[in-house]
Amino acid sequence: MNFFIYLIFLTILIFFLNYFLKKNFFLISVTGDRHQKFASSESIPLSGGIFIFLGSIYSYNYDFLYFFIFLFLILILGFFSDLKLIKSAILRLITQISLVILFVAITELKIQDTRIFLLDEFLKNIFFNCLFVSFCILILINGSNFIDGLNTLNIGYYLLIGLVIYYLKLQGLEIYLKNLSFFLLFILSIIFIINIFNRMFLGDSGSYILGFIFSVVLIETYNLNNSLSPFFIILLLWYPCFETLFSILRKNVVKKSPLSPDINHLHQFIFLFIKKKFKYNLLYSNIISANIINLYNAIIFLISINYFSNSQVQILLILLNLVLYTVIYFKIYFYKLKN
Repeated sequence: MNFFIYLIFLTILIFFLNYFLKKNFFLISVTGDRHQKFASSESIPLSGGIFIFLGSIYSYNYDFLYFFIFLFLILILGFFSDLKLIKSAILRLITQISLVILFVAITELKIQDTRIFLLDEFLKNIFFNCLFVSFCILILINGSNFIDGLNTLNIGYYLLIGLVIYYLKLQGLEIYLKNLSFFLLFILSIIFIINIFNRMFLGDSGSYILGFIFSVVLIETYNLNNSLSPFFIILLLWYPCFETLFSILRKNVVKKSPLSPDINHLHQFIFLFIKKKFKYNLLYSNIISANIINLYNAIIFLISINYFSNSQVQILLILLNLVLYTVIYFKIYFYKLKN
């Protein structure tokens, strides 16, 4: 009962907070970034991160004190980015690196094994393990921010992962921060609905903490369950992670800084294709594009959860995703050039 009372209280609170932010033109989406034209031309509160963080307090436990401390610090970094108090992408990245490495070192977060012999040998070294885990978390944090360009895309993707985690719990697997994982399903569902109607965005703060939460939860969940394939975890996170790596590679090809923002991500190409091809308005094109991507990932996840112990199946699904992403990206890219 307390669970639903807190959820209702939090939902009411966030509506009042959004009203206050919009009325005072503070922490809103119109900051001049080019990618914002894909979501809305209105002034939308970037309060999704606050909602998620306040929701996580319900699951607070002294055993996870450092997790919540660093979650708050990641949230603050996102605020500074949203408010343009930290304009330098390099400074944001350096701050991210410092926070994540410090968190991994203090909590002694490790990846026990990857079932890749050579990598597992390196992971026996505590310093390499710390750097490798930090690298994985950083990739997801930034990938989460990269895919946050369409309504419901980022939220919907992590909602799918949350459902997978809940399914694993039903199968008797041990879930790290099980109360938080369960509560996030409700929080993300509410944000998903609000986001459809352009009433709240995640902002950098929301994207950062989603990437941080799910990277830590999935790493520790894998460590707690020998039956899980490490490639199953990789599959769950393939889209934001590959978006980051692919963006770095394509920017290097055109001699552009990997840290510089652009509007050449796959979801933006799909949005432009649908908007031009079918003449839908901004909101419809936005939601349809996001949910095409999430529907595809939902199908992939439905297949994968039936083989969560089978590394061969997970690797095949990962390769399928990478190939399809690349083919679709260049298909739409050349279509865009011709039209």
